[in-house]
Amino acid sequence: MKYTNLLIVWLLVSSSLYAQNQNWQQQYVNAKAFYKEGKFALAMESFKPLIEEAPGNYFSTYSSFYYALAAYKSNYLPLSKNMLLQIKNKYPTWSKMDEVNFWLAIIYFDEEAYNQALNSLNEIKAKKEEKDVENLKYNYLSKIESIDILTGIYENHPDDKVVGELLAKKITEQALVNQDQKMLDDIIEKFKFNPAKFNVIELKKTVYKDKYKVAVILPFMAADLQPNERKKVNQFVLDLYQGIELAADTLKAEGINIELFAYDTKRSEAVTRKLMEDPELKGMDLIIGPIYSHCVKVVNEFSYKNRINVINPISSNAEVIGQNPFSFLFSPSNETIGRKSAEYVLNNINKKPGIIFYEDTPTDSAVAFSYKKRMEKDSFNIVVTRKIAKDSSRIILDMLLIPDTKLRDASSEEAKEEYGIKLDSIGHIFVASNNDLISSKVLSAVETRGDSIIVIGSADWLDLPVIKYEMYSKLGTILYAPLYNIKSNARYTSFRENYIRKHRNVPNKYVEIGYELMKLMGRSLDSYGKYFQLGWETKGYMEGYLTPGFDFANSNDNLMVPMLSFDNEDIHIIYERKNDD
Repeated sequence: MKYTNLLIVWLLVSSSLYAQNQNWQQQYVNAKAFYKEGKFALAMESFKPLIEEAPGNYFSTYSSFYYALAAYKSNYLPLSKNMLLQIKNKYPTWSKMDEVNFWLAIIYFDEEAYNQALNSLNEIKAKKEEKDVENLKYNYLSKIESIDILTGIYENHPDDKVVGELLAKKITEQALVNQDQKMLDDIIEKFKFNPAKFNVIELKKTVYKDKYKVAVILPFMAADLQPNERKKVNQFVLDLYQGIELAADTLKAEGINIELFAYDTKRSEAVTRKLMEDPELKGMDLIIGPIYSHCVKVVNEFSYKNRINVINPISSNAEVIGQNPFSFLFSPSNETIGRKSAEYVLNNINKKPGIIFYEDTPTDSAVAFSYKKRMEKDSFNIVVTRKIAKDSSRIILDMLLIPDTKLRDASSEEAKEEYGIKLDSIGHIFVASNNDLISSKVLSAVETRGDSIIVIGSADWLDLPVIKYEMYSKLGTILYAPLYNIKSNARYTSFRENYIRKHRNVPNKYVEIGYELMKLMGRSLDSYGKYFQLGWETKGYMEGYLTPGFDFANSNDNLMVPMLSFDNEDIHIIYERKNDD
């Protein structure tokens, strides 16, 4: 009787457990059906009771997983992420852990937590998932617009091929002067990418000649020239060419043979296109010019197609180069001027916060924001970045000279922050403007303040009669001076005497530019051949004739930006040859 009762109890318990198991299973089947039908809210409600572990409930892990997916598809990302993390913590050896990591990566990508997303993907072990993982990376990372964000991701995941490829593409989308050529080369080499995939043209050898043909393509406007002593409308173009001619003559005395060919664009895109059809141009070893943007575009197309180097004599606009590897700027680009000026300040001036003033022009904006970006890369505090219109330069005095009493009475905290430049709170002011009103007001305000602010500005200020030389010396002013001519040396004296002897006139800055440009290019052609950039890449610093020098290492613009300092008797030229980017 006793055993009979036990058997009955056992049968009842087993029957109850079986019924309960059947209930768990039915609930799971129903929940799964809701999920497949896209009824994610109902699916969440149905999976929720199945998540808790209980005797006979063999669906807890799967229910947790599908609950997380249903939450994700219902746009409850934090809830979904927490559930997936809970699964990783409670069931680390679960057979579906690859899928858990995959979905966690999706959520992290949605949150723009890119490093955590990639860490999750790195935990996936199954080889069969590799293609899906790769596609997921491309889908999210290719949408990132900021090259700085991609660079940061690559620094944290240097062995990730997808990240490397996308960063390389992003680098090549920039204008050449902004491209990190070293990083691009390192990525291509590391992952054995085909350089052509990134529009990288590989030049493996140069061409040496006994005589080099140089086309000078400028708006000479020959038809409008009159045989009189009156100054021509395009006099600067004629001066530029006279400097080029004089340099070619002096190079011949050094045994370097340069044959010049002058082409007149007449400031016309149509005329320039017609010139590019001349078969003679395809035999050129170098093109100097043109000047105007609509003509530059035409010549750049010709340069790229025919692999002929072209150098712009006077522009500092990076768009002149674009993405043509055969195009160069003789001058540092606006971006390089800003970046190099920032590097000088970072290395030589106190670490107090700084201010940036810039004029409302594309050139000054490019210089100012390149400066700011480089400073902030080293976590330097720029407290004010202010665009100044020509007719509102008065605001500089208001910002720098507002008395403490007025500051206390300011109408808002925003006003106090805008005008609260207290004594000795600022280390330097960077001014990206050649405007005499802006520059003179900054210097006057700093002089009036009497604290230790250093002003960094343009060497073009030296041509402004409103600022006395003594003020630069007194305030310890630093001026960035691309292509600065050292007029006190014997070389400049010789150049000047030769020019006066030939043209019976003193050389101006355009003559100087033409002369220095042709000197550099003639010697580069002689030393390194038609594709002189191959030599420039390894040479780095190159001594100038009239200027302190040049540096085109891994760059299509001149990286040399001398800085000028002053004392009571002389101007001192400061420049750092190392490229610290």
